[in-house]
Amino acid sequence: MASTSSLEVARATHEEIDRYESALVDLLLVPASTHKEALTRSHKASEVLDRIVERAHNLSEFYNGDGSAKRGREEELKDVLEGQPDDEEGDEADDKPMDPTLKNFYSRLKKVREYHERYPGALPDAFSLDLSSLTGVSREEEAAGGVAAGPDFLDRMFSGEEALGRYLDLYTHHEAFVNLKGVKRLPYVKYLGEFEKLAGVESRVPAETKKSEAYRRYVANLSDALFTFLRRTRPTSDVDWIELSALADFEGDWDACKVPGWEDQGSGLCKSGAAQKRQAPQSGAVDEGIWCEACKRTFAKQTVFDAHLKGGKHQKAAANLAAGNAQISTPSGGASGPNASASEAAALEVAKQLARCKALARTEVLIRALASHLGEVVAETRANVERRAALTDAERQAEAEAAVLGMEDSGALPTGTGDAELADQDANGDDENDDKIYNPLKLPLGWDGKPIPYWLYKLHGLRVEYRCEICSDYMYQGPKNFDRHFSESRHAFGMRALGLPNTKHFHGITKIEDALALAEKLKKQGKQQTEAENDAEEVEDEHGNTYTKRTYELLKRQGII
Repeated sequence: MASTSSLEVARATHEEIDRYESALVDLLLVPASTHKEALTRSHKASEVLDRIVERAHNLSEFYNGDGSAKRGREEELKDVLEGQPDDEEGDEADDKPMDPTLKNFYSRLKKVREYHERYPGALPDAFSLDLSSLTGVSREEEAAGGVAAGPDFLDRMFSGEEALGRYLDLYTHHEAFVNLKGVKRLPYVKYLGEFEKLAGVESRVPAETKKSEAYRRYVANLSDALFTFLRRTRPTSDVDWIELSALADFEGDWDACKVPGWEDQGSGLCKSGAAQKRQAPQSGAVDEGIWCEACKRTFAKQTVFDAHLKGGKHQKAAANLAAGNAQISTPSGGASGPNASASEAAALEVAKQLARCKALARTEVLIRALASHLGEVVAETRANVERRAALTDAERQAEAEAAVLGMEDSGALPTGTGDAELADQDANGDDENDDKIYNPLKLPLGWDGKPIPYWLYKLHGLRVEYRCEICSDYMYQGPKNFDRHFSESRHAFGMRALGLPNTKHFHGITKIEDALALAEKLKKQGKQQTEAENDAEEVEDEHGNTYTKRTYELLKRQGII
């Protein structure tokens, strides 16, 4: 019979913590063979650690609690140690006295035996741990249906571009960045290397753009995306520490005016608009107009301005301006009225803008800190984007099929697979696994997934390797593949990077130096051919004398002809 006493709950909690710790050791001792398996185990370990912390917190409240909880615990402990049994049926003879504590113990033991005699098939009330149910997501999310539990929860946690946390997916943020007003467009590959450069000399964002709401949303969404990616890829790491340490350093640098790009603490950015409104109209240039300080207006012509000075509205505004200046210069303390309220509103607006600038600077510092921790992932993402840009459609399709095959090999089965189909797949899998592929010569695989014959390998010359420096030192096996690659996108991408056309003149050129030299030679030959064509054309003057076209134009220009 299960006991609901607080002491029994505390004992059971201690047991759960011990079994969780033992399961965590078993989980982490076995090395992972793939990236997906390692990430899955990290999420499981994180979930186990969360449950251990939760139970340790409950025990801390149990032992350190005060008030009614503490009094109830003391009374229960006293009842266990000094209380009387509920009945005396199982006691010994009256002439043999028994300690009250033992009497209480035997009474409780008798109740437990009676319960199990009444329900012999009842399951023991023991804590059970099933690691397969630990999917790495919180139980609140599972209850809400946000992330369904299952063996392929990682596939739903990451997008296709992220490839289970190997790469970053910042396409939406790149689109938001290039759509900011005043920001020059840049390709996605270059954006990956500069997305954290939001302040200072390296920043591509103008100061006026930082005052917009779109920029505030952009940096907020970018920081949230980086934080979420870190939590998904490093579930056992203390990601919150990165934020706390970055913000702690930020507060000190902000007070010392050492935050890059915000040395003036945002005063220049937040007041630039008002300063421009005041400074631009004060210039007496004709194209700027004539500024009226009292009415806060600009007049295009002097005659219109002179007529405005005679109006009653201007005279009233000038009187109010003079009265306001007099109140400011008067040392008497109770100045109040519309001017005072206007100054208070202006000061409040300036404080609000400065607070907004500080929040922007804090988010930018946080993005730089997160980017520094994701430096290796960003570099791999850039390399992957550049690699995929050079692939042909056939190569992309083959890569996608290889990814699907990798998912099937990892154990992920499609939803709705019946027992009969599972049995057939297991039988077929056993038959296939019995025939291990023997390939000591590292021969290429054929259409059936087996190595091609060695004679076919020699016939096509696949043992001869060709290296192309223009294709980033890519190695091609066989002359047929080497000759075909000059018309593929990888070689064309390398030629475009060199600024050269991928024409038939460069067919067979693999060295960057040779390609540049050939381009210079073709350029000189083009000039010489043009000169030769000019010299080959002949012209006659009015006397019948024959000249080349260049000589004729030169003599005619000198007036000789």
